[in-house]
Amino acid sequence: MKKLFPIILFSSFLFFQYSCKPDPTLEATTDVELVFKGKYADEVLMINTVYDYDGSPIRFDQFNFYISNVVLVKEIVGNPEETELLEIDFVDLSFKPADITDATKGFVITAPNIPVGEYSGIKINLGVASDLNKTSWEDYGTGHPLRKPGHFWSAWESFIFSKTEAKIDIDSDGSFSHKLAYHTGSDAAYRTKFFAKDITLDEDATSSILFTVDAKMMFDEIDVMTETGTHNINDMDLVNEVMDNLQEKALAIE
Repeated sequence: MKKLFPIILFSSFLFFQYSCKPDPTLEATTDVELVFKGKYADEVLMINTVYDYDGSPIRFDQFNFYISNVVLVKEIVGNPEETELLEIDFVDLSFKPADITDATKGFVITAPNIPVGEYSGIKINLGVASDLNKTSWEDYGTGHPLRKPGHFWSAWESFIFSKTEAKIDIDSDGSFSHKLAYHTGSDAAYRTKFFAKDITLDEDATSSILFTVDAKMMFDEIDVMTETGTHNINDMDLVNEVMDNLQEKALAIE
């Protein structure tokens, strides 16, 4: 019995020690919506809708792109602290005229369980990060953003980062025979865009971050009459021009 008493005492001490520890504090989180609205100059962008391009009718067949490693940033200078929103996703702004309500609302990507607080900016990478770009669409299951056989370039060993396809009616005769097909890809085409913006995430309230993407600016400083598309590895200069336009001119934050 004398030997049993110290054991009981020690067990009681352990129970008291651990039962008095405070419950772990759970970090408050919320959902964040990334909303992308396509436009053509001042109009809502929709495919198969006629717009004006320097006096000629133009209409789009598709407009989409990948985004990678999207993070919220807490500081702009010094040592920024980053909070990941998503690793990879696909933004498709190819809304049909019948989908005007959805086109006006925008393409929405939801990032769940993001820590609440004050942030000073957001960083978006355009394209597919090099580690993922070494893989193939066949490596992913149904529903994954990279499970798109039509967005993989076997000859380039790269995913297609963006597709901007349109037709111009040069003679205004209704033919829309002048085709534009700007497909981008390869690690060299990967771009990073940082937006300095005060962003406040509150608990139990979904926050939305709104972006606009101007399809007309994808052609800026490109001679669409002679540089009609990217078809092989020798078109990398044009690929880079298109991605520069997406990064610097087409994509904006509201």
